[in-house]
Amino acid sequence: MTIAPTMKKSMPLLLGMLLSLCLAAQASAHSLYIQAARYHVSEGKASPLFFCYGHHIPVDDAIRRQKLMNIQVRQPDGRITEIPLRDEKSLHSYLVEYDMPGTYALMAETTPGHFTKWVDKKGRPRHSIKPLSAVADKASKIEMSVFSRQWTKTYVTCEKPSEKFPGVLGLPLELTPALDPATWKRGDMAEFKVYRYGRPYNGEGDWDATYMGYSTQAEDMFLQKTRVKDGVIRFKLPTTGRWYVRFYIKTDAPENKKREYLTQKLTTTLVFEIPNERRKPKVDSH
Repeated sequence: MTIAPTMKKSMPLLLGMLLSLCLAAQASAHSLYIQAARYHVSEGKASPLFFCYGHHIPVDDAIRRQKLMNIQVRQPDGRITEIPLRDEKSLHSYLVEYDMPGTYALMAETTPGHFTKWVDKKGRPRHSIKPLSAVADKASKIEMSVFSRQWTKTYVTCEKPSEKFPGVLGLPLELTPALDPATWKRGDMAEFKVYRYGRPYNGEGDWDATYMGYSTQAEDMFLQKTRVKDGVIRFKLPTTGRWYVRFYIKTDAPENKKREYLTQKLTTTLVFEIPNERRKPKVDSH
């Protein structure tokens, strides 16, 4: 196939535009999940945490240091330590020292971000990770402008669960299991309550959930988006494995913020594991 000279000249520009649009679109909707390499560890064990950032479970895109506001570990005695972050784009895996028995909570927060979808004055669709005010003078139409914040957490058992499960961590938005997930078995009914700043949230929101191995396709969740009006989520656990639950709230921007964005989206995610019995006998070596 022969490509016309004018088309050859415009090809890099077109490819660049398409790439920037794809990257902006991906960045706007990526979900963050914090995970532990192992969910039951021995005392004295150092085991890594890492992240899923994107749309494919259990691992998707790398995440920039600038996108992570913090990563924290709550120990069984209540002490909270913050993990120093490396300046890199990666899965941000860090070793956690499990040096006392009980339930550990791993949690993280994203840096708040903007995503604006707009049409310029020549009718071309545009995407930007800047606030609405940065593109308003160039736009003939604003299709979407979102301000996003995310929180994520997971729990790890060292030797045995804590006597009192540290469910509520005080995050601005979090999913809290009614029971320690380490006590759940296949077939149990899982229940979660949404909390805002340590207090029960009784408003509306949407949730979905899936487990590792259910689907390799993006956003192909085992339990599809469901609206709740009381901040309570319930579903049966039909299989063992690693589970992912996501809850989000979308609201209109307050009047004093409408120059910066039109919609606020708050998202929280939780990862937990339902273990299975060993299926085949151990071998002497591997």
